[in-house]
Amino acid sequence: MRNMAHRTGVAVLIAAAVSACGSDATGPSGSVVPPECRSVELLPGEDLILEGSSAVNCAEFPAFQAGQTYDLMITTMSRTLGFQQLELAITPLDEFLAGAGDGDPGVSASTASDLQAGVEAAWRAGQFSMDARLRDIEAPLLPQIRMTARSSTGGLFEVPFVGQRVSYDFACVSSRDFPNAPETVSGVVRHVSDRAVIVEDVAADQAFTLAEYQQIGTAFDEVIYDTDVAYFGEPADIDANGGRVVLLYTAGVNRLSDDYTESFIAGFTCPLDLGASNGNRAEMFYLMVPDPNGDFTGGENDGISKDQVRRITDNTVAHEFQHLINAQRGNGGAQDVWLNEGLSHLAEEVVGHAVNGFQPGTSLGSGDLLGSQARVDVFNKYYLNNWFNLSQYLGAPGDTAALLNASDPLDFNTFRMRGAAWSFVRYLLDRFDDGSAAEAVRTRALIASSNADSRDAISDVFGEPFDRLATQWSTMLVSADREEVTVPRELELPSYQIKEIFDSRIGLAVNPPSGGFPLRPLRKNLSRADTLVVSLFTATGLYIELNSTQAGPGTRLELVRPGSGARLTENVEPRIQILRIR
Repeated sequence: MRNMAHRTGVAVLIAAAVSACGSDATGPSGSVVPPECRSVELLPGEDLILEGSSAVNCAEFPAFQAGQTYDLMITTMSRTLGFQQLELAITPLDEFLAGAGDGDPGVSASTASDLQAGVEAAWRAGQFSMDARLRDIEAPLLPQIRMTARSSTGGLFEVPFVGQRVSYDFACVSSRDFPNAPETVSGVVRHVSDRAVIVEDVAADQAFTLAEYQQIGTAFDEVIYDTDVAYFGEPADIDANGGRVVLLYTAGVNRLSDDYTESFIAGFTCPLDLGASNGNRAEMFYLMVPDPNGDFTGGENDGISKDQVRRITDNTVAHEFQHLINAQRGNGGAQDVWLNEGLSHLAEEVVGHAVNGFQPGTSLGSGDLLGSQARVDVFNKYYLNNWFNLSQYLGAPGDTAALLNASDPLDFNTFRMRGAAWSFVRYLLDRFDDGSAAEAVRTRALIASSNADSRDAISDVFGEPFDRLATQWSTMLVSADREEVTVPRELELPSYQIKEIFDSRIGLAVNPPSGGFPLRPLRKNLSRADTLVVSLFTATGLYIELNSTQAGPGTRLELVRPGSGARLTENVEPRIQILRIR
């Protein structure tokens, strides 16, 4: 589960090339098809999208002046996930100006760390592997889970009392994969609130004080429960305990990891508990306990403190609660994993909003997020993960699974695609913003959709084709908060001052050593001939800044098959969005 080093950046081979602007392209059948060029005539702040193989085959910028600048975002929306080989030819209409391209040799890579140095990066790697396991367990069980949820009466059967001894199966974990994992957990009820039953593993006696457990219960009742329910729906009450969720703090979770420095698991909800005969038939979470001396793992490490556990597990509960509700209240088949995870990362954010009293769409900056020590603490709990993950994605967007895929094609243990998925869900809610109440209507609708295909579900809920929304989101990542020009609303992210946040100490934490905005477009000159051959993963973006250093009669762009210059096949589903900046 170690987070292994991986290749970053879009694979780009740059070669000087001159393409005769009047040459024909070979069509899919081998016939010669004269190119039909779309004229790109935009004022600063205007944009257009070229959709489909015919449209991207040829686009022509008219005569330009020195200093004109355009942002290009290239993506593919193929129904078959994977890398697509593309060739982009930039050809000035005045052949006299043709020459070698200038610009960056590739998209710069970035690494990331935390505001809270130390354990959280390791947590992500181990948690990713566990999350994948749980979604695999969950998918075939969903019909039974939902039948069990629908048949629960919600009537009161038994409310546990403080001091009661209880026992739970550790059902979702096999001793084969985790030899130190327990088969059962014996615990004591430490706190009962309106919405929570907090149980402590007897093996971790007094992991928290009774006062601390009360604080945990209050936070769950007043913030996490109410927020997640508002956005995602009511959980069932299959254990008939008055609608309470069991929070089981157990050393069994700690024992799933070798130590707290390489890769570890913070907590989870087990789908077997929600309907399978070998589960606990209860809405519940399994959470790690403080282990300051490292007693519960086999590794040599400095342990993990109470403060670290609280920071990590509060976030984990907010995240996992969405998964629990989604499993019980969804319709149709299993929701696509990437969207399910995107909603859970949204849960982290909106719980943070609830704690801080933030409303969506209010252009939050670093001063809002870090304006006091209390705000810093909330940021570390509920926001840091998402900005860390997004930074990783922006550092190498073209070779990272962004949307539609459950895992990173190059590194299974990274959370890069989770940052993209959260950002996309946030973008959708911002774009169709009618206030937080409307947000909740739409997130509930996504869960309730009978369309298991996330593309169709999103199109149904938001009333726009998924491919266009995903294209505009990709462009938004580079166009939001531009100082030079006002861009269309669909290319903004009203909830955040995204570039200011990355330029603050948040950026220094998640994108060291220099911080700043991690997305670095390739720079190309409108006046010089150039060819780019790229390998681009489905639903990711290749970003190019086109500028003119001198006046010219125009330039042609052609997106084609590498080597042959033939038109791309329709199943590639290419898109180019062009935004004029200056």
